[in-house]
Amino acid sequence: MKNIIFAAAAFFLFSSMASTAATAETFTYSGGCFWCTEADTEKLDGVSEVISGFTGGTSPSPRYEAGKWGDHREAAQVVYDPKIISYEELVRHVYATIDYEDGDGQFCDRGRSYSPAIYYKTDAERLIAERLAPKNSVVPIEPESVFYPVRNEHQDYYKKQSFRYTYYRFGCGRDSRLDTLNGN
Repeated sequence: MKNIIFAAAAFFLFSSMASTAATAETFTYSGGCFWCTEADTEKLDGVSEVISGFTGGTSPSPRYEAGKWGDHREAAQVVYDPKIISYEELVRHVYATIDYEDGDGQFCDRGRSYSPAIYYKTDAERLIAERLAPKNSVVPIEPESVFYPVRNEHQDYYKKQSFRYTYYRFGCGRDSRLDTLNGN
């Protein structure tokens, strides 16, 4: 009897994992510091993982070392279940958690590598991102390109180095600017 229960539990576990993997989609965006975008997005229902990395540039093999990421932007690649959270909801989240009026960086971080962007895979996604853009948005909406994850020590930084992360985020003025933009 134990073996039957174990086999049934294992079947359920593996079939639900396969089902989740089969329905998972990715969505990529840039919104300044990838530690902040990762922290803001991982808490959403339907998001199973957020990977910090680089995208949007042409430089080969960018790395998180001074001057080694070339013309890429810091980015977050969001793995999500479209049955729980839609592409449209993710785009709304992005506009609510970035400074969509600043195309020259985000908060205290300046330069292209910190500038915002939303990346799309299809024309339908592009149209959604364009329709949801605030009137005064300067956020480019670009075709998705190769995504380069950063090293493991930079994944989940806000969890691994919570004190440093909190100090950085506060010092950068991210939340106070978002409160101003969003009318809070």
